[in-house]
Amino acid sequence: MRKLTPIVFLLLMLHMPFAACGKTSGFSFDRQRSHITVPIIVRNNLAVVTLNINGRGPFHFILDTGVNTTILTEPLISHLLNLNIQETILVYGLGGEGIVEAYLATGVEISMRGITGKNMNMIVIPEDILSFSEIFGFPVVGIIGHDFFRNFPVEISYSSEVMKVYRTPDYRIHRRSKIIPFELINGKPYVNSTIYGHNGEKINTNLLIDLGASHPLYLNRHYMDLSENTISGFLGKGISGNLLGKMGRVKKISLGDIYIKEPLVSYPDAEFLKFEGHHLAWEGIIGGGIMKRFNVIIDYPSELMVLRKGNFFSQPFHTNLSGMEVVSRGPRLRQFVIHYVRPGSSAYEAGLAAGDQIIQMNRKYHHELTLESILDELSGKTGSVITIVVLREREVLRKQFRLREDLL
Repeated sequence: MRKLTPIVFLLLMLHMPFAACGKTSGFSFDRQRSHITVPIIVRNNLAVVTLNINGRGPFHFILDTGVNTTILTEPLISHLLNLNIQETILVYGLGGEGIVEAYLATGVEISMRGITGKNMNMIVIPEDILSFSEIFGFPVVGIIGHDFFRNFPVEISYSSEVMKVYRTPDYRIHRRSKIIPFELINGKPYVNSTIYGHNGEKINTNLLIDLGASHPLYLNRHYMDLSENTISGFLGKGISGNLLGKMGRVKKISLGDIYIKEPLVSYPDAEFLKFEGHHLAWEGIIGGGIMKRFNVIIDYPSELMVLRKGNFFSQPFHTNLSGMEVVSRGPRLRQFVIHYVRPGSSAYEAGLAAGDQIIQMNRKYHHELTLESILDELSGKTGSVITIVVLREREVLRKQFRLREDLL
């Protein structure tokens, strides 16, 4: 399966309420069944599920073990949902300036195939703060995390694009699976792991399992000596804006007795790990770029996950071979715009720049393209030639470059 341009959506909450006051809340099965199978969409190493909210929908939400309360990131649809807004809360993301006022809605009903959550809370982010739709190429309007995972064991098959939700922890464990315990801290799963550096150093640390972060591995910059070489790069987009930092590799990382070799590591700039001038106590994250290599069961009630190597396990870890990030904008998300170009990359050397609008790629005009087809082209084999025509202000420019791996 093709490699996709990695984007991370990393949010930290100042105020994360778990339940509507005075009322029983939580998800439950609509019928007496042992498990329910729910289709998902996998893009950018992230799993997207379809939900209904207060009987309206369908809406696409990212499955994210890195957040507690369900988040609506497209407030323009909130008027369709008859939300009961109770109070204003503060939300912050990576970067000291990334603080916004959001709204807390209570008594929300959230449902998917065969499962309904009643009296749930939902945080509504203001307009133009986060847009997930532009990096998926189809409408994605929010994030669902602990609110959902806390009730049931959840099995995710990234290769088959299905999710199984089990009523109780009596699911079958495949004989080739590995059981990895984790600890729930503030509603989020942390696992003990060992990281082996290219400098010969070995460290043991607790890392957050975050299905909503698409890079393979994120570490605090004080671990950067573990990587022999690093390059500057775009690590994603959050409330604070673009997340920048360094990218490198480590020799391997272990989860129990499973070893993942030569994973990419993202080291966010120090300024993104501050809040009101203070550094956050943050060691790192295991993201979707690693988790999608497994068939994974996340079992919050038992505080463990079950990993079985999947179809993607042996794929090598590549950086963005073009060096440019492309997003969808405009009516029906059919305008394709270069959002970022990594300095020193092949796209950068070809003269491409942020803001360029793609009107042709490899002989296909923009009306024939989708964001997925563009990412397919940009995720080809090393050495493949990309011919691209862009509109820059009122000037049409033709550029050509080869895909290459800059982090050797």
